[in-house]
Amino acid sequence: MATLAEIAELVKGRVLGAAQTEITGVAGLDSISEGQITFVTSLKGLTQALDSKAAAVILPESLAEELTKPGLAVANPKLAFAQILTYFYPPPKCQPGISSQATIGANFVGQDIEVGSFVNIGDNVTIGSGSIIAAGAFIGNNVTLGTNTIIHPNVVIREGTLVGNNVQIHAGTVIGSDGFGYVAVQQQQLKIPQVGRVIIEDEVEIGANVAIDRATTGVTLIKKGTKIDNLVQIGHNCIIGEDSVICGMVGIAGSAEVGDRVTLAGKVGVNGHIKIGSNSVVAGFAMVIGSLPEYSIVSGQPARPHSEDMRIHAAATRLPDLVKEIRALQKKVVKLEEKLTTPEK
Repeated sequence: MATLAEIAELVKGRVLGAAQTEITGVAGLDSISEGQITFVTSLKGLTQALDSKAAAVILPESLAEELTKPGLAVANPKLAFAQILTYFYPPPKCQPGISSQATIGANFVGQDIEVGSFVNIGDNVTIGSGSIIAAGAFIGNNVTLGTNTIIHPNVVIREGTLVGNNVQIHAGTVIGSDGFGYVAVQQQQLKIPQVGRVIIEDEVEIGANVAIDRATTGVTLIKKGTKIDNLVQIGHNCIIGEDSVICGMVGIAGSAEVGDRVTLAGKVGVNGHIKIGSNSVVAGFAMVIGSLPEYSIVSGQPARPHSEDMRIHAAATRLPDLVKEIRALQKKVVKLEEKLTTPEK
């Protein structure tokens, strides 16, 4: 529990109304209860909030004069909402200790860390202080994990992987599985050894059931600050730039390079050995088959400039009518030909 004034100090907001209003929690408009604070960004949302059980409302300065219950005026309501959520629901803190049911290999280095039940840690592993390795995780030989990193249950981190500081990897993800590499020999597929590694830089978050393949040789690299949703496949030798957002069910083929601050929306496919320039946006379900310059905004299959793709979709909706017009014109042409070829009497 906190007062509105205390929360205002946390988010650097301006108190509107009773500063001592008690706030017991935080929720979105669709699930708000008495005593909780919510956030809005529009007049429509504010109208809903005022009719709700919300004890207070976070809103932009532009809507402050419309507020008729306690609230906070802030520069970025969504950011303030996230900060308040963190206040009421703080992330798990490391409880140092290694479970007696964990298996630890030779030359292990790790102090002030939490290791859960049935964790398997290989040889020559180093884990930074404050990190949490949850139950059932597998950490292979020669892996290094940074400080304050959270490895959720049943994550597999294969040999040689380097994971930075303040990284979070969610349940069921596999880091460093073999890349998909084969060579055809006499109508058979011969496996190409995958002897590279994966490097995950600081501040990266990886969702559940993600697969990031080790490089054939060299490195598969996920750069600082990138966020990866659930059910994403990243092939061998890929490079993902800083602060990019990779949404659910994206598939990125081997040796593709994604720049900084790129957004790949849901179910995007990216061809191998191409580059997507920094600050680009690829819309959902798009298939990127060729390299894209910086600041591209594309959609469609194959991906093309979004405005062009929208014109194509708009034209496609007219196809039934166009077919009718063409058939009518064909009939007119036939009649004209008949008239021209029929001798006059």
